[in-house]
This record gives sequence, C-alpha cells and structure tokens, in this order.
Amino acid sequence: MPELPEVQTIVSELDRKLKNRTIKSVEVNAPKMVAVGPNVVSNRRQVESHKVTEFIKLLQGQKVIAVKRRAKLLIFDLSGPLSILAHLKMTGQFIFEDKKQRKKTKGYYRLINTATAPKELLPSKHTHVIFCFKDGSTLYFNDLRKFGYLKLVRDDEMEQVRELQEYGPEPLGKDFTLSLFFTAVKNRERTTIKQALMDPKVVAGIGNIYSDEILFRAKIRPTRKVSSLSEKEIKEIYRQIPIVLKQAIKAKGSSVGDFVRTDGSWGSMGKFHFVYGRGGEKCKVCGTIIKTAKLGGRTASYCPKCQK
Repeated sequence: MPELPEVQTIVSELDRKLKNRTIKSVEVNAPKMVAVGPNVVSNRRQVESHKVTEFIKLLQGQKVIAVKRRAKLLIFDLSGPLSILAHLKMTGQFIFEDKKQRKKTKGYYRLINTATAPKELLPSKHTHVIFCFKDGSTLYFNDLRKFGYLKLVRDDEMEQVRELQEYGPEPLGKDFTLSLFFTAVKNRERTTIKQALMDPKVVAGIGNIYSDEILFRAKIRPTRKVSSLSEKEIKEIYRQIPIVLKQAIKAKGSSVGDFVRTDGSWGSMGKFHFVYGRGGEKCKVCGTIIKTAKLGGRTASYCPKCQK
C-alpha cells in the first residue's frame, strides 16, 4: 500500500500538472469506487446509478485549484467549492497524460514494478475513472484490486469526513512534537512498537515499509513491546521518523508492487531499504541474515544483530 512518501509524490506531481486545468468530462467504469457525500461508504454496496450521474455532473466544468494530502488521503481542491477525496488503498494509481506524454509513451505503461510485467495500453481494464480536461489532457485512475475510492464532498462537509477525523498528527508537521508522540506511543504499551507506528491515530501515513525502515535506523526490533522501550529509545524513533520519510520523498517513494508515479515511472527508495522486503538476505550493515516475523497480519523485517 502506498504510504506517506508515495502519496506525497503523487500529490506534488498532480498539484503541478493539474493546477488550473478544467474538467471537461468524467467517465466512471466502476460505480462502487465513487461516492457523493462525506460519509458514503463506497466500494461496499451497490451504488445507486443516480449517484454516479451526480458525481459526473458536479465535476463537469470544475477547475482544479490545488492537490494536497492528509495522511494517505489525496484531496483535490476544486472551484465548486468542492473537493475530491481519493484513497489509493492497496493498488490505486493516478496516471496523467498530456499530448506530449501520449506521444512519448503511445499510451503504453508498465504499471507493475517487475521487468517481466507486460505494458498496458491506457485506458485498460484496470482503469475505473477517467478525467478529461478541456486542454486535451487526461487523468486515469487505475486500481487492480478495486479497493480504492473517489469521494466528492462540499468544502463545508469536510469536518464530517470520518477518515479525516481518525488521523493523528502529520509526522512532518510542526504539531508532531516529542511529547505528543511519547504520550501516544505509551498509551499503546501492550502492542509492539511496529504496530504502534502503523496506527494512524499515533502518527499519520506510516505503514509496513517505513515502520520497518524507521526501526532499523533506530536500532530497535519491531517485535519489541512498547512497554519495554526506554524514553531514550522512543526519542530515537521519533528522531528517525522525519529523516526516513524525507529521504523517501526525495527518492519519489518506494515502487514495490503497483506503485508508480503519475508519468508511469518508478520511485527509487527501494534501493535504500535496509530491511523491508529483504527477509533472508544479508544485512547491508553487518552481514547478518535479515529475519521476518508476523505481527498483526503484517510481515516485519529486521536485523537480529543491528536491532535490539
């Protein structure tokens, strides 16, 4: 699943590419993936056809003012005043094409990060929503597993959006203080530190990838219970969080699985991973074999020598 650095990469690119473009038309091929209203549960039940019609009608003629982010949620500010809330979930992708890009790729992209994956012509069977802009450019929303969603809400409804109410502090924001982090973590003393880091109420946007990498840099095993951590160890985890996330943003994210940038290219953070996805391989620091452990249904990777 794309985490904060991957979502920030998409947000930065779309903000630059979509700003001041006007939506001409919208095509929805998977009605369950769109919704109108702050707390409509998309992707769960049959969506009424008139809701899809309303989604399309409300978006026609809207200008994109900005694209921003809250945790892993993308927010498209429109001129309505309306906003599109988008969640990529496991395999969601946004691919932007203008005439120059289309000429370069001829519409073909390798949308899975493996050299053997075939290139797909967009729109493909995995393209579920298409935004066409008045200048001839196009934004494709692809999702192999169809867990992602697009939700259209009025600006005065934003405070009612359940997802936004459940997020903790932004780890790169000014309100992410050591005391706040310490209290949030210590309130989860019975869980492991990896699971605490992945709890969006503790800190927003950290998932399986970066919890592993943060804990390796902090030299703490992901299997440790929060109750076993000293104040010094928690402080070191806090210190490493922005360091790792900023490095990942600079590298344009980790292209593991289906994550690609908005031009179809891959992020390069994967080559800097110390432990994530490297179970059974040698530690880059000490040469010890990287071990894995199952924690709450997720796989944690760690070096038994470097991490205590």
